[in-house]
Amino acid sequence: MHYLKMNKVDLNNLNEKEILTVKEAAALLNCSTRSLYRHINDGQIKAANLGNRLTRIKRSDIDWLFKK
Repeated sequence: MHYLKMNKVDLNNLNEKEILTVKEAAALLNCSTRSLYRHINDGQIKAANLGNRLTRIKRSDIDWLFKK
Protein backbone atom coordinates (compact mmCIF):
# COMPACT_ATOMS: atom_id res chain seq x y z
CA MET A 1 0.00 0.00 0.00
CA HIS A 2 2.83 2.42 0.83
CA TYR A 3 4.38 1.81 -2.61
CA LEU A 4 1.16 2.88 -4.34
CA LYS A 5 0.98 6.14 -2.42
CA MET A 6 4.54 7.08 -3.36
CA ASN A 7 3.99 6.48 -7.06
CA LYS A 8 0.63 8.18 -7.50
CA VAL A 9 0.49 10.98 -10.03
CA ASP A 10 -2.07 13.75 -9.73
CA LEU A 11 -4.18 13.31 -12.88
CA ASN A 12 -5.73 16.76 -12.49
CA ASN A 13 -2.35 18.43 -13.03
CA LEU A 14 -1.66 16.33 -16.12
CA ASN A 15 -4.47 18.04 -18.01
CA GLU A 16 -2.59 21.34 -17.77
CA LYS A 17 0.87 20.09 -18.82
CA GLU A 18 2.05 19.96 -22.44
CA ILE A 19 5.29 18.02 -21.80
CA LEU A 20 5.04 14.85 -19.71
CA THR A 21 7.53 12.54 -18.07
CA VAL A 22 7.30 8.83 -18.79
CA LYS A 23 5.75 8.25 -15.38
CA GLU A 24 3.09 10.92 -15.98
CA ALA A 25 2.30 9.64 -19.47
CA ALA A 26 2.01 6.08 -18.15
CA ALA A 27 -0.43 7.27 -15.48
CA LEU A 28 -2.45 9.11 -18.11
CA LEU A 29 -2.59 6.00 -20.32
CA ASN A 30 -3.14 3.70 -17.33
CA CYS A 31 -0.19 1.48 -18.21
CA SER A 32 3.20 0.70 -16.73
CA THR A 33 6.30 2.70 -17.55
CA ARG A 34 7.79 -0.48 -19.02
CA SER A 35 4.85 -0.78 -21.45
CA LEU A 36 5.19 2.87 -22.37
CA TYR A 37 8.91 2.48 -23.11
CA ARG A 38 8.02 -0.53 -25.30
CA HIS A 39 5.55 1.61 -27.29
CA ILE A 40 8.19 4.33 -27.63
CA ASN A 41 10.80 1.84 -28.88
CA ASP A 42 8.26 0.37 -31.34
CA GLY A 43 7.58 3.86 -32.71
CA GLN A 44 3.92 3.90 -31.66
CA ILE A 45 4.47 6.87 -29.35
CA LYS A 46 6.80 9.76 -30.14
CA ALA A 47 9.19 10.80 -27.40
CA ALA A 48 12.27 12.95 -27.02
CA ASN A 49 15.26 11.56 -25.17
CA LEU A 50 16.97 14.56 -23.60
CA GLY A 51 19.62 12.56 -21.78
CA ASN A 52 20.01 9.82 -19.25
CA ARG A 53 16.58 9.29 -17.64
CA LEU A 54 15.18 12.40 -19.32
CA THR A 55 12.59 11.08 -21.77
CA ARG A 56 9.73 13.49 -22.42
CA ILE A 57 6.47 13.05 -24.31
CA LYS A 58 4.26 15.76 -25.76
CA ARG A 59 0.69 15.67 -24.52
CA SER A 60 -0.56 16.38 -28.05
CA ASP A 61 1.11 13.17 -29.28
CA ILE A 62 -0.77 11.17 -26.67
CA ASP A 63 -4.04 12.90 -27.57
CA TRP A 64 -3.33 12.03 -31.22
CA LEU A 65 -3.29 8.31 -30.32
CA PHE A 66 -6.93 8.51 -29.30
CA LYS A 67 -7.92 10.28 -32.50
CA LYS A 68 -6.47 7.56 -34.73
